[in-house]
Amino acid sequence: MKKQLLVIALLITSFSQAQLNVAFRSQLPYPTGDLANIGGYVDALGNEYALVGWSNGLDIVDVTDPVNPIVKQTISGTNSSWREVKTWSHYAYVTTEGGSNGLQIIDLGNLPGTVTSKYWKGTGAIAGQLNKTHALHIDNDGYLYLFGNNGGGLFNGAAVIADLTDPWNPFYVGHATGTYMHDGYIDRDTLWACNINAGYFSVWDVSNKANPILLQTQQTPGTFTHNAWLNDAKTVLFTTDEISGSYLTAYDITNLGNITELSRIQVTPGSGSVIHNTHTINDFEVISWYKDGIAIIDVSRPDNMIVTGWYDT
Repeated sequence: MKKQLLVIALLITSFSQAQLNVAFRSQLPYPTGDLANIGGYVDALGNEYALVGWSNGLDIVDVTDPVNPIVKQTISGTNSSWREVKTWSHYAYVTTEGGSNGLQIIDLGNLPGTVTSKYWKGTGAIAGQLNKTHALHIDNDGYLYLFGNNGGGLFNGAAVIADLTDPWNPFYVGHATGTYMHDGYIDRDTLWACNINAGYFSVWDVSNKANPILLQTQQTPGTFTHNAWLNDAKTVLFTTDEISGSYLTAYDITNLGNITELSRIQVTPGSGSVIHNTHTINDFEVISWYKDGIAIIDVSRPDNMIVTGWYDT
């Protein structure tokens, strides 16, 4: 299970059975509770923090010295094995499937001093109705997208969109429709949603946040579409399917009328390992896998992806 925070440096090292170009630096044990999603934040003084979601809330861990991670503060939350976090400005937004408190908002602006937090349950047409959320994403224009709301009970779990003009007080502006969305990635006026139970990703025009329009759907290899991320050029979408023996899959999305699979890759073919989340850093996908740990895939040629970093946790 997910019991500890690992701090890993991307350094050139000699290859061993379960290590390639990645060196272990430190770990922060969690004797009880499961760890979930993780985010990052840098304060005004340049201190670096890992924002660690775990069963009992969110830990703010100082990782400025990666050899000596220190828990600075714990913001309590409803007990749950699922917790995700994203940041906008100096605020963190935390989702969980536990309880019925809604979205947790944490003001990080006073770090390394004490932070403050509150809950948001919706405004306008959904005032008081947002109880719990599985995942979230924030676009570069300051809109918050919440996925899997109320276990699918709010708009079937499709994306809920809120304006972060006032980051401490989000304002509901609209929602998508259709089947349950587990996660999603937003680039400007386009939402790439992961309809996990339906087994595909869906593409939405969200230029009008009050009326998102479905543009296209594309089935993924495992038909259990868990997360998605674009490359920096916005020409390729990478997806994950959270099933045994799954792949990182790359698609050419330059023509939405003809979305084309370019390639797919596994770290340990034949092991049955499950891929979880992928994120883009320059021309690399940084990926968490069940059993395999962390993998770094060179995707500069998305039709020929190559494992260039790996650390089996």
